Amino acid sequence: DNGGGFPEELMARIFEPYVTTKPRGTGLGLAIVKKIIDEHHGSVAIENREPRGASVTVLLPLAKAA
Repeated sequence: DNGGGFPEELMARIFEPYVTTKPRGTGLGLAIVKKIIDEHHGSVAIENREPRGASVTVLLPLAKAA
């Protein structure tokens, strides 16, 4: 995206429950995303982009043929 990105002081805790930058946020969104991706043996990574914005990368394994 081209928003403000994530505050650097939160990056190490960004997937923890109740971590939020919004006054009325619950801080559950990214924690739920990570839990679902972990349960599917995938990975998710977030990085701030220069000069603005953030990049979220989700990797999921291919399903094996039945």
